[in-house]
Amino acid sequence: MIVLRPQLPFDPEETCLSFANRLALLHTGRGVRQLLRDLGIDVPGFLSGHAAEVAALADAAGVSSNALLENSVDVKQTHAWFRGERQSKAFLSPRASRYCPACLAEEEDSRSWRQRLIWGIRHVHRCDRHDSWLNLSPDATAEVCHGVISKGDLAERRPAVDPPPEYQCWLRTRLHGQASTPDEWMDSQTLEQILNASEMLGAVLEHGHDVRPTKLSPEAREEAIDIGFSIFREGPQAVTEALDTIHAASPAAAVQAGPLAYYGRLFDWLDRRSNAIAPGPIRDILREHIVRNFAVEPGTTVLGEEVSVRRSYTLQGLSEELRMDRRRLSRVLQKLGKVPLGAADRESGNMIFDAAETIPLIEAFQSAVRLHEVPFYLGASKRQVENLYRAGILEPLIPATSRGAVRNVVFARSHLDEVLSRIDQLPVVSEADRADYHPVPYACQRGAGAFEAIFTRIMASEIQCCRDPRIRGIGGLIVRLDDVLERCIPA
Repeated sequence: MIVLRPQLPFDPEETCLSFANRLALLHTGRGVRQLLRDLGIDVPGFLSGHAAEVAALADAAGVSSNALLENSVDVKQTHAWFRGERQSKAFLSPRASRYCPACLAEEEDSRSWRQRLIWGIRHVHRCDRHDSWLNLSPDATAEVCHGVISKGDLAERRPAVDPPPEYQCWLRTRLHGQASTPDEWMDSQTLEQILNASEMLGAVLEHGHDVRPTKLSPEAREEAIDIGFSIFREGPQAVTEALDTIHAASPAAAVQAGPLAYYGRLFDWLDRRSNAIAPGPIRDILREHIVRNFAVEPGTTVLGEEVSVRRSYTLQGLSEELRMDRRRLSRVLQKLGKVPLGAADRESGNMIFDAAETIPLIEAFQSAVRLHEVPFYLGASKRQVENLYRAGILEPLIPATSRGAVRNVVFARSHLDEVLSRIDQLPVVSEADRADYHPVPYACQRGAGAFEAIFTRIMASEIQCCRDPRIRGIGGLIVRLDDVLERCIPA
């Protein structure tokens, strides 16, 4: 292998093609193809970024093959590879399709012009070093900028008013290996996955569900990416909250409206336009959001995966599942605060109900115990139950703050059974000690305090208490009077 002299330093910010062109102009005065042929390097293979050909040029130039490979794009028939990441061919162009006139102007000799790697990334629209918008090359298919761009073109500059976006600062750090704090969420994704997700999130949030990012101006597109990136880098929870906003902002009103109507171009991209290159975790996050917000039937394929368990119901689906008349179900849900009082049929028909939360709640309501039945159920007096209810110890199924709660005071049977279960766990008084124990109301009459306060302390095991097996529930609670008075009355 021929070793070229003099050697030319490789700039870690430039593309492999750019370095090869500068090398060719230095040693032959002609283009890169002639140099490659002289060195016996396969021209199509090198221009396509294949590793063997790139490494061969590195050996001839006396530079690190790893450094040159890091800045080359290995283009395949359907995709490309960049630094071990599979990506679309449109994500990073190794050719001189865009350039910063200020950067090239700093290099007085056009033979020294360097095509920066970052300029070829589709999501980059400005030079962050000079705060100016990138110019489009007269020939987007040109391998290098030399011979395509004239010095007169360098006078055409469009300064950027705002400072560089956050995402471009992050991108430069990741591209050129500057020190950064490890981030499991971001580091597990490719550059394209992060920037594509940021672009789609930001574009829909900023420009609506029907937005076409490719139709936006470079300024608007950059702003959209930066908005999306500021959310995306915060992690899955922040993305979910953004999806909540997008879903709520949808103009869709029809009962049959699906995910496309509620998530717009974001859903369209993940459903149909990102199959060749995996879009990353945003697809799973959106699928989870859809399953949570739509009544998806088991067996339905959502964003490439089959849903095995129903997570949500419409009012009609819930009615069928519970075998309950829809109008009666609507009234029950209104009482439970899950449907607005007086909601029209269309309004309630559009609502989605979480299966894990709603079905047990309705089943609890159907078997609920009314307030006037609770004394018998718990083995207590009416006054004792009313005091426990007012103190919040017995919690009604319908919150007391809800409209209609006063007229519909009912208690979940499971809640009352839990109270009875805790009482049943108390020790049974022995026959020998029975004479030393008295019912709790007796202790209250002797100055121990309010019944509900004593009951709370018994349930918290702060007062020694036994139960009389002959009497069911609360009525069977018995205590030693001296022990209660000692614990409940300050010295």
